[in-house]
Amino acid sequence: MSPLIFSAVLFAALLHAVWNALIKVSGDRLVIMAVTTATTSVLVLPLLFILPLPARESWPLLGMSACIHTLYMLLLVKAYGFGDFAQVYPLSRGSAPLLTAVLAYLLLQESMTSNELLGMLLIVSGIFGLMLERRAGMLRLSRPALIYSLLTGLSITAYSLVDGTGARLSGNSHSFVAWMFFVDGCMVPLVAYWRRPRTVLVSTIKVVWKSGLAVAILSAVGYWIIVWAFSQERIALVATLRETSVLFAMLISIFIIKESFSWLRLGIILLLGSGIVLLGL
Repeated sequence: MSPLIFSAVLFAALLHAVWNALIKVSGDRLVIMAVTTATTSVLVLPLLFILPLPARESWPLLGMSACIHTLYMLLLVKAYGFGDFAQVYPLSRGSAPLLTAVLAYLLLQESMTSNELLGMLLIVSGIFGLMLERRAGMLRLSRPALIYSLLTGLSITAYSLVDGTGARLSGNSHSFVAWMFFVDGCMVPLVAYWRRPRTVLVSTIKVVWKSGLAVAILSAVGYWIIVWAFSQERIALVATLRETSVLFAMLISIFIIKESFSWLRLGIILLLGSGIVLLGL
């Protein structure tokens, strides 16, 4: 992996951690995701008239991508309804790189070196280790939380493979991601409109629109970088490195939110850091 792609993906991982922290502290997650996707759709609209159309071969993947991204957001909201953030987030993010690596090998014939495989395993081990922090305490992962978290991880794998392949077939990864954001932005708001009473929806939007705008910008820039990286590098490698967002989330929780520090967290940070170094090599 080139230094440019490596540093760009790490930056995208940082953005991912920041906007997930914003989602965590915001009220109605379904509504804020609806605001986020709708805002992103509006933001990319001018680009549709500037960038060339994606190649026809990528159009079916655009439709698949929008559906999978919508499913991902709905599953994530459902998982957070059943489980604690500290358990759902690492489980959903940690299961995705393993699934992506296996399917990328089987479907796209993408291989990884021994150093890259070891780095991926260290990162995934560190992410799963986060679930041990409170498992011995009052919080335990319920069966619905486990199922929805794993389904979320499966959806992450699905959109990673679809978006990576679509970006390569489109002839212009920027065109593909712009149209993906635009189409995607029409679906979650419809679900929110269907699931929430109109008065509740309007009043909630008035409260969360600023957070929704911030999340829209951060998530759009971050995932734009990731789709570009998918078109330049092996999908499994980029997907794994992206999940180091968990490392940045931990650092944010310790140094900014001032949450508790433990030896387990230190060990997880060392695991993730070692995995990042191996992937960089």
